[in-house]
Amino acid sequence: MKLFKMILILLLTSSTSCQSQDKKDSISLNYIAQTRGFQLAIQLDNNLLEVTKNSTLHNIELTDNQLSEIIEMVKKIDFNAIESNISMEDLAVDKAIKGEFELDLNGKIYSFEFDHNNAPASIEELLNKLQSFDISEE
Repeated sequence: MKLFKMILILLLTSSTSCQSQDKKDSISLNYIAQTRGFQLAIQLDNNLLEVTKNSTLHNIELTDNQLSEIIEMVKKIDFNAIESNISMEDLAVDKAIKGEFELDLNGKIYSFEFDHNNAPASIEELLNKLQSFDISEE
C-alpha cells in the first residue's frame, strides 16, 4: 500500500511539472488611431487578430509561428523607456492622429497615448508587423 501511495505521488508530481512547462504566453493588444478622415484599429487576443482600416475589417487567425514572432517582438520592447507623446494642441487642429495603445502580456499591462505618425520605433515596428499579416491574407 505504501508503494502504491509513493508511486501515485510521483505520478501526480511529474504530471503537474510537465503541465507548467507547457504554459504559453498570453497576449492581448488593442490599438486605435482615429481622426475625422482616418481610422486604424488593431486587436490581438492570443492568436486572433482583427485589423480595421477605414471601415474595412479583416479577421486573421495567426499561426503558432506568427504568434511566437509577435510575442518575441513584444518581449524585446523596453516599455520603461516609452513615454506618451501626444500634444493636445496638435490634436485640436488635426495636425496629429491620436493613437491609443494597450498591451497585456501575461497579466502585465502597458498603456500609452502617442501621435500615430510619431510612434516609438519599437511600437511602430510591432504594429507594422501585425498589419503585414493582414496584407498577406488578402
